[in-house]
Amino acid sequence: MQITKTDAPAANAAIPNSNRITERVSVASKRRAQKPRVRKGRASVRVRYLFYFLFLFLIGLSLMLYSFYLSGVISESNFIAITSIAQSFIFSLIAICYMLIKGYNLNGIVAGLGLSRKSIGIMTVVIGIALFLVIFALEIGIGAFTAATGIQLPTNVQQVLGGLPLYFLIFSVVVAPINEEILFRGFLVPRWGIIISALVFGFLHYLSYLSLSEFIAAFVFGLAAGYVRKRTNSLYPSIMAHMLVNLIAILALLAL
Repeated sequence: MQITKTDAPAANAAIPNSNRITERVSVASKRRAQKPRVRKGRASVRVRYLFYFLFLFLIGLSLMLYSFYLSGVISESNFIAITSIAQSFIFSLIAICYMLIKGYNLNGIVAGLGLSRKSIGIMTVVIGIALFLVIFALEIGIGAFTAATGIQLPTNVQQVLGGLPLYFLIFSVVVAPINEEILFRGFLVPRWGIIISALVFGFLHYLSYLSLSEFIAAFVFGLAAGYVRKRTNSLYPSIMAHMLVNLIAILALLAL
């Protein structure tokens, strides 16, 4: 095929266009190569076995404390407090040990759970406070519903937590929210989805307090916190909101 003079400009114009396409593909490939991956190689054997040991140790500790409680060595309040603390750490260790088994290293686990430095900032604080206000408004709404209709939604929080030692109440505000958010929002939301993780979260609260109102509050919190986790890919807003919710609950308990 012979190119005429009129066809030559079009043929020459096609060459720069082809070069631009090649450059775009090259830039896109470089960006993909530079994008950090969640997995960055397996953690060392020592690190993995350390977390496995901690997981099994806490389970064994809980069983040992139960035998101590049955034999009268420790009081009921200390038994509930210490086993609840052990259970809280077991929550986070479930997520960490699973990810170690799947080949994540510690940096990959931190990123995969939404706990990297990049996922915290001013907006994290704002969203966390907003999430807390939503749950606080729900609690007020439940109280208003009870007052207007006379329908009681019983809660056993005071009966369950009222006699527990102060160290457990502090733990419930400072540490427990981190462990619970690691499992339910950081780990389960990306794998099981928002609704199922919220149902599991609410069901476990129901087992702890045998209270329908606690199930509803925990389920709604799980839905809202799971949505925030999905949208922001950060666990810090739900941790902050969870801490604030527990703080208000403990302060209300101490004021009674």
